[in-house]
Amino acid sequence: MAKAKKLPSGSWRCKAYYTDEKGEYKSKSFTASTKKEAESMVAIFLNEREHTNKPENITLGQLADRFIEARSNLLSPTTIAAYKKIKRNAFLELLDVRIGVITKEMYQKAINNYAAGRSYKTVANAHAFYNTVLKENDIYIGDKVILPQKDKKEIDIPTTDELNSFLSLLEGSRLELYVMFAVYLGLRRSEIFALKWKDIDISKKTVSINKAKVKNEFNEWVEKKPKTFSGNRKLIMPDALIRALPQVGKAEDNVIQETPDALASLYNRAIVKANFPYNFHSLRHYYASILLAKGVPNKYARERMGHSTDNMLNKVYQHTMRNVEEEIDSKLNEFFNTEIKTEE
Repeated sequence: MAKAKKLPSGSWRCKAYYTDEKGEYKSKSFTASTKKEAESMVAIFLNEREHTNKPENITLGQLADRFIEARSNLLSPTTIAAYKKIKRNAFLELLDVRIGVITKEMYQKAINNYAAGRSYKTVANAHAFYNTVLKENDIYIGDKVILPQKDKKEIDIPTTDELNSFLSLLEGSRLELYVMFAVYLGLRRSEIFALKWKDIDISKKTVSINKAKVKNEFNEWVEKKPKTFSGNRKLIMPDALIRALPQVGKAEDNVIQETPDALASLYNRAIVKANFPYNFHSLRHYYASILLAKGVPNKYARERMGHSTDNMLNKVYQHTMRNVEEEIDSKLNEFFNTEIKTEE
């Protein structure tokens, strides 16, 4: 038991020694008018800490905060911001409930309530976050819960004719290079705005993708490393893209000087004016569809896109194949009608 010491002032001070959530050894001082009172304050403090630190006595909200804090210097700013957004908005009825008393039924009800008016992806992301938080503490009530039916979305990809018409309208404008980086190289929006002149080698016609510009939890634009190792890549730039580049600037200067918000707003206005009903990410899908249509194997297409898996490519592949189904049907029909002889 901690012992109090008398101070020159006549008061008594007692120190509590403990290990915090990060494993660091800490101390906290308590001062009182009597020795017994100071020692009692320490005892109460340590008992409360012991009670709170027992997993069954921690609330889901406290556990989520610890989970985020422990990863604040390891994960990207966007991931941390996404986690904090989930905690602000999802499963609110469980945040102040001790995890030791949360049941599978309570967890499922929280999912059902949160799912109202929200997409499958939004609900699934919230569940994935809280389920991971709970599993790290050996609580498995989130396993085998029922999520809302998965949305089946068609991938919107412009045709080459639509894209050519749109690019013609953008020629010489502030949007031209921004759009060309997505169409000619399949770059993500965040990757385009992070490009610096030091990343471009005009003589070798290459561009190195090694960072992204994203918003953090404070709504500030910051640079970060690619989400996965696959995001680091070097690409050959087509001649048309090289010709569109402005005069080379200083090594640390951004290739595109405009702010992401300004160009995003300008792009949204431009697609309405041009009757081009495709969001910016569709341009990246277009690039993927061309890789697949030209017979580039998935392995190389995935490397060019900066993906670690084939999931997105498979979706684009299905879309691309639907676009050529009529041509395939026509060719098959012609073959069987002309090459296979049957009696009329």
